Amino acid sequence: MRVSRLPLLGLPLIPSVLAAPTPASVDSFLQSIDVDPNSVPASVKSQSGINFTCSVLSIISNNGSSAGNETLYVARSNSDLYAQEAHAHWSETAWKSPSCIFAPNNIQDLRRAVLIAGFTNITFAVRSGGHSPLSNWANIDDSLLISMTNINDLEYDEAAQTQRSGMGNRWGDVYGHLVPYGRIVVGGRLATVGLGLSTGGGLSHFSNEWGWVGQNVLQYEVMLSNGSHVNASATENPDLYYASKAGSSNFGIVTHITQRTYPMGQVWGGLVQFPGNSSKQFMAAMAEYQGNGQFDTKSAILPYIGINNDTILATFVYLDGVVRPDAFAPFFEIPVTADYTQVYDNFYEFCQVDLPYQVPRWTYAATTIAFDNSTSTETYEGLIDVFSQFSSRVQNVTGGSLAPMVQPVSKSMVDQSRALGDDPMNVEDRAQLWVGINIGWSLEKDDATVYQILEDILAATESYTTSRNVHLPFVFLNDAWSGQQPFVGYGQDSHNKLLAASKKYDTRQMFQKLVTGGFKL
Repeated sequence: MRVSRLPLLGLPLIPSVLAAPTPASVDSFLQSIDVDPNSVPASVKSQSGINFTCSVLSIISNNGSSAGNETLYVARSNSDLYAQEAHAHWSETAWKSPSCIFAPNNIQDLRRAVLIAGFTNITFAVRSGGHSPLSNWANIDDSLLISMTNINDLEYDEAAQTQRSGMGNRWGDVYGHLVPYGRIVVGGRLATVGLGLSTGGGLSHFSNEWGWVGQNVLQYEVMLSNGSHVNASATENPDLYYASKAGSSNFGIVTHITQRTYPMGQVWGGLVQFPGNSSKQFMAAMAEYQGNGQFDTKSAILPYIGINNDTILATFVYLDGVVRPDAFAPFFEIPVTADYTQVYDNFYEFCQVDLPYQVPRWTYAATTIAFDNSTSTETYEGLIDVFSQFSSRVQNVTGGSLAPMVQPVSKSMVDQSRALGDDPMNVEDRAQLWVGINIGWSLEKDDATVYQILEDILAATESYTTSRNVHLPFVFLNDAWSGQQPFVGYGQDSHNKLLAASKKYDTRQMFQKLVTGGFKL
């Protein structure tokens, strides 16, 4: 496999700030990033901060453009393309107005963007798939957005049975690429989710059989703040490899991941809709499924409990062409209002079915509940009462929709993940329920109201689960809200390792101080 590497030595030192730059210092910097100083007008060289950054990136894009997939620079003045790029996120809560958007087509142009941001000391954001609805996570106002959309190469190694994917892809792109080979990777549950999932641990429909997404990554390729592009694997920079699996954007920009692949055949499943008045019966079925059915590791389920819209939407998955498998027997006893399940030829076809988001703005928070065979039926049913206390407050918001996501996590998921190497998430070795508290709404003016409701629901839920002695401190990073601290839930040893990797590989702490997105260490 050919991997692009840039040397650690001979790179320009990144000053803490570019104060009163001289023409000579600007020319020296431009030469260090392989930009001809003569191609940059004197009027640009006299600029600083975001103005200098955007101007130079525009010149890089124009000078390097060619037919085909090219490095893209988008200014605010390019209204149609700008709106398309700035509003590429599925939730309007993540829409921003960056000063400019830069989508590098290659590692060299990404390196230039990172070094320019360091030289000018600007804040910036990085977007892979842009699936998080959290404000500033993968977008930014009045500064630079680096979009990874053009780093979208795909390469399957038939001899090693591994898949290397650029971070500009979505999981549907990867799954589709592997169809001719009859293989699959452990990845996102929807085709539209980005590969950034692999840096937050990652829960997959395949996790029951093969573990977390991050644990199935064999190698991360990372652009560091000093402009070096390095590999991180079990044998090369292993501390960065450990940290990248669940440490989010704290170490550099991941450009590619290489994953194990597994054989993939037919899949049964699809969306099933239940009436909302069956919520407690559904949660009792969830407890029974965790106690018995989830031991069938080919099974997976992703339910959303519509508290104030009288609907439960559940995606059922069985990694074989078995119709209505016994693993899901408890759910088959509940009346349904719609059933879209069928047998698909492969998982790529299955994952094309998206969830019907009825409102444009969303947010979420995460909490974890221990599963216990003797008490979880009562505990899970009681969750519905906790959530229902907030139904009227949510309904008072235009388009308000409270749809908690209840994700059953099996001991098998934990065991399979640990068998693949050290797991930075350090998930407790037992069955549990990862709860995502999702709220959707229509209008920006209600943002503050919704965020307060979210905090109140989270507090009430954790008060309830603590009173029943089933609250666990783990917070799943990919479903957490910005006020939570998922790294603390990993435990002190894991947190210390992540901090050490951050200080070693990002000595300037650019990804702590200048990059707006992600949970910080």
